[in-house]
Amino acid sequence: MTASSDFTVGTLTDRLADRFPLDWAEPWDAVGLRIGDRRARTGRVCVTLDADVRSLEAACGEGCGTLVTHHPPFLGHPGSLTGDTPEGRFILAAAGRGIAVVSMHTNLDRSPEGADALPLLLGLSPEHPLEESSVEVDVVTVFVPAAARAGVVAAIAAAGGGRIGLYEACSFTSSGEGRFTARAGARSATGRSGSSAEPEDRLEMVVPAGAAEAAVAAARAAHPYEEPVILVTRATLSRGVARLGRVCSVTETRLGALATHVAELLCVRPRIWGDADRRVTRVAVANGSGSSLVGAAIASEAQALIVGEVRYHDAMAALNSGLALIEAGHDATEWPIVDVLAAECRAILGDAAVLRAPTRMAWWTGERA
Repeated sequence: MTASSDFTVGTLTDRLADRFPLDWAEPWDAVGLRIGDRRARTGRVCVTLDADVRSLEAACGEGCGTLVTHHPPFLGHPGSLTGDTPEGRFILAAAGRGIAVVSMHTNLDRSPEGADALPLLLGLSPEHPLEESSVEVDVVTVFVPAAARAGVVAAIAAAGGGRIGLYEACSFTSSGEGRFTARAGARSATGRSGSSAEPEDRLEMVVPAGAAEAAVAAARAAHPYEEPVILVTRATLSRGVARLGRVCSVTETRLGALATHVAELLCVRPRIWGDADRRVTRVAVANGSGSSLVGAAIASEAQALIVGEVRYHDAMAALNSGLALIEAGHDATEWPIVDVLAAECRAILGDAAVLRAPTRMAWWTGERA
């Protein structure tokens, strides 16, 4: 294994993005390298939930040069960088101390390991993903002689195309005949002038939406024709393994007992919506914000949804549809996913180079008063 001192921030970011592809994230999200120089050395790495000044100070205190977080330090564009906002103070502090910040957020949530983390901690057996959704992609279509097809596939894959869930270099090929007439001055790959009819393959590969330019350039460079036909079409792809949440079967229990179980394992006092005596045999689980998954949980025929938090009107809609809720807190349900992120960093850099920050909650119940 390469020593952590030999790893750059860019290499670490790329390795994490290979395991948790950035295009799995929500369109509004801000994932990947958020602050820092790709060429800088990582040093020790601190892995934590939140990108805030407290985490930054803890990382500095442990001699860490990189902060790897679940929640990004900002969403969208931070605007002016001043010390007048929490985001501005954090960015200035990180940059001033030379600390790189890498965030893996909703792309990590959608990864199989990330979505399994909370239910496994709770002792549940995930059956299948909860989320039912699709994602926009670009489809790159290339008409290419069969002998050159493999090279074009490899080129597009190297440019980030052909990744579908846990599969890479995915492509579809159909065969046909291409016809063309070479005009004066053309440098036909066949070496013939005039009309030609050549056997060709129609090659199709998906790339993340808006990222087709690099794939097209790679396909063109690998193609033997002077004027290759390369088309880009926007399409919708149903999500596969990269989906939020899990549906789990459980030995028959009651809602109150299930809530007590969640409280003990997550060390919190959850908020419960529903009758404590409600019979539960099927549970939906999602970390963090879960309002967008209430409909999927109802459709899954789960009797209860374990989640970080849900908006009030969504909670009422769930109750009126027969779905009970156990809200355990956004951070409490996401610290298990930090373990997934820390394990991946250790696999890349080695155990000694990675510090997993202690679990801490940003809130407390009135019992402490």
